[in-house]
Amino acid sequence: MEIMEQFQNKNHKNMEIYSKGVDFPSDFPIQPIHPDKPIKKGDCPICRGDGIVKVFENGIQHYVACICNKHNEHIGKAVEIVERIQKRQKEYQKQINYETQSNNETEIKYVPIHPNKPIKEGDCPICRGEGIVKAVVDGVERYGNCICIKKQIAMQQLKKSGIAESIEKYTFDSFQTHQQWQQKLKQKALQFVEEKEKWFFAGGQVGCGKTHICTAILAEFLKKGMSVRYIIWTNEVVRLKANKMDDENYQKLISPLLTTQVLYIDDFFKTEQGKHPSEADIRTAFEIINYRYVNSGLITIFSTEKTVDDIIAIDEAIGSRIHEKTKGYRNVILKDEGRNWRLREEK
Repeated sequence: MEIMEQFQNKNHKNMEIYSKGVDFPSDFPIQPIHPDKPIKKGDCPICRGDGIVKVFENGIQHYVACICNKHNEHIGKAVEIVERIQKRQKEYQKQINYETQSNNETEIKYVPIHPNKPIKEGDCPICRGEGIVKAVVDGVERYGNCICIKKQIAMQQLKKSGIAESIEKYTFDSFQTHQQWQQKLKQKALQFVEEKEKWFFAGGQVGCGKTHICTAILAEFLKKGMSVRYIIWTNEVVRLKANKMDDENYQKLISPLLTTQVLYIDDFFKTEQGKHPSEADIRTAFEIINYRYVNSGLITIFSTEKTVDDIIAIDEAIGSRIHEKTKGYRNVILKDEGRNWRLREEK
């Protein structure tokens, strides 16, 4: 918060200038989180109504409460969450760096530990059956799991989540494309597997193949050796809330959801009888979504009965982040009983 006070003292004239709604220059020490967001009547012109701003100190990006919300208890709690996320980010930075670099073939070179070891039948040709490789990154030698081990670890996690069998069943080849909306959805999904920064959203009609297409995407990232996670939101949020008071267990549960390279959230924000998600659910969702939003290279996939507009209505901070990251891959299937394949199979 010190830099915010310095900003107020040293840049008072600039503050007056920018309070009139003039856009911030790119090198300005404090910037709104969403610089392109229109300023509505009554919005703070500095944070554009978000209540939180980005502050740059010695080239490092921080998130702090805007001066318009310095004494706002709700914003203060949000900043506490962000600061806690940033602290956790540092703890897992080495893990994130290695996993991100290991999927960029232009930056990394895989070398087996024993390059002269004969490759037996069934051995991985990369690590020659060792499970570990030397990864030479920018001339620095590091050791890590081979891609074959990463796939095994990911499959074990997926088996626990109950989606392992679905990965074999729900493929791009088995996805039906009799109608134009199905063809378009599949085309977008196939394009998405080549992305490294975007998120994928499939919302709307029940039983139309949203889980199928998202599972097919997940499988493709798994084939690339990326770390993947699958969760059913209604189950996972209950587990997280139950362990909220036990910080050690809570961190063990939530950390993989924050740092995994690919996270697929199924039935996001689904509730009993369409009730509004609880405040605890929203806080948990924000912690996961925001971490993955502020850290590049973390891919998130959503399937839900809701639209992005529905999510924005529930919580604008969460919805706006999803809206931004899913640009180009925001798919909403209009509700129509004829598109519910579960019902059609029963007839």
